[in-house]
Amino acid sequence: MESSLDGFLPHLAALLIGGLGGSLGLTFGARTKRAQAVLLRVSVLAMGVASVVTVGIGLYTLYRVGGSLLQTASVDLAGVSVPLVFALGLSVGLPLGVPGLLAAWSEARGQAREPAKKRAFVPTKDDRRAYAAQIVKQIIDASPRPREVAAKIAGDGGTVLRFEGDIDATEGERLTAALRADLKDVGFKRVEGLRGTKEWWARV
Repeated sequence: MESSLDGFLPHLAALLIGGLGGSLGLTFGARTKRAQAVLLRVSVLAMGVASVVTVGIGLYTLYRVGGSLLQTASVDLAGVSVPLVFALGLSVGLPLGVPGLLAAWSEARGQAREPAKKRAFVPTKDDRRAYAAQIVKQIIDASPRPREVAAKIAGDGGTVLRFEGDIDATEGERLTAALRADLKDVGFKRVEGLRGTKEWWARV
């Protein structure tokens, strides 16, 4: 004898597929390359309107379909249309996917602005001098013992960061590895150091 729920498995499956398809489908679909390219052309106003409309359609569909399902179910639950149950799940899933859509849109805009910011920023010698002074201050402040360290820019165009004082080759290489991305952004090509009579250097 079949279980009393067997007849409603298609309805449950349709409800689940509709809900997950609406929410996860919208969220993950917005993160595809093609969708990201489309989202980049969407303005703040348009995205706001689209989000409100999507939520409104979902709520309206939920109201209409939910009311229809209640009327049908009051007579014969087995007679409820499976596509109608799918539409009910979709009406719930789509509004839940809107936050994911907004997050993907915001992320796409941020990634598009980042290269433009980098192109607009042209580091100067003064920027590198300020960066060198900042690094020295951080080294001294973070050191568990008193130490004398100085840094200046050198080389062609001031693209070499040169340390002098109490910082050895091992510390210099670790520091360069940790700050490599920032050093490149400011325009440094090499880091050098002189501790006593011993010199060291590391490529950025």
